[in-house]
Amino acid sequence: MAKNYFKSYIWLIETLQSRGHLTLRELQSLWLRSSVNDEQKELAPRTFSNHIKSIEDIFGIEIACDRRDNTYYIRNEDEIGGSDIRNWMLSALSLNSLLNESAGLKDRIIFENVPSSQKYLSTVIQAIRDGKVINVTYHSFRKQSPETLVLEPYFLREYKRRWYLYAHKDNDEGPHMFALDRVQDMEIGKSDFSLPEKFNAREYFTGIYGPRVYPDMKAETVVLKVSDMQAKYFKSLPLHCSQEIIEETPEYTVFKYFLTPDYDFRQDVLSFGTSVEVLEPERVRKEIGETVNVLNRRYNGQEI
Repeated sequence: MAKNYFKSYIWLIETLQSRGHLTLRELQSLWLRSSVNDEQKELAPRTFSNHIKSIEDIFGIEIACDRRDNTYYIRNEDEIGGSDIRNWMLSALSLNSLLNESAGLKDRIIFENVPSSQKYLSTVIQAIRDGKVINVTYHSFRKQSPETLVLEPYFLREYKRRWYLYAHKDNDEGPHMFALDRVQDMEIGKSDFSLPEKFNAREYFTGIYGPRVYPDMKAETVVLKVSDMQAKYFKSLPLHCSQEIIEETPEYTVFKYFLTPDYDFRQDVLSFGTSVEVLEPERVRKEIGETVNVLNRRYNGQEI
């Protein structure tokens, strides 16, 4: 398994951001006093050089050396936070670094645990970065026993406290979805692979709601009528990136989306109870209504 250096990367980025130009000797001294340095190891020049390369590969952040005084600094600081993946990783990992540095805050800041990020996420990211296949033992919830797979890791997506890997296997056309919490073992293989030239992860998920892409399901216009109070939550955190307001009254707001109304979408709509009503398409409205009828009979003690 790839060693998890993310804490070191974040520490180095934050140290240069907060303190400005620093020599390697100064960075080494600060690293020895850092609580992030669990093993109290020195920051060797070769390790430091590898960190600089990895930080640029993963975050797109360039750490350069000013040869006039041999100090290191972030060359493209104005660009930090300019992409979704960089923004997420810096936010999530910086929080972890801050909590490690401030022991007194650990019991006063509570955030959701994402189990699937703890064991294999760094391995997958390294394989994606290096263009290497991964050897995986995977146990799907739908199968009786685990299977051993050789995967070409295309990209990652987080959805509802789970990390999903989208990878190519065998001679299949498109990528398959694998949940990291179902991985039993993983290691980076020796073989190289290349992402198809025209493949784009964002285009792959155009109009998709949940984590799974259904080949037989296409994105369509979906209209929801949302109560005034719930609408405030939708406005502050959109249900989907395609969200538009098409009607607004003191009692309710009507939102329009362009998405695949898949299982995850229907489950989410049901979770809002009477606060959300599907207006279009009629097929989805009927499916939700049938589910509500089944629940009504079940909770009223009627046979189903």
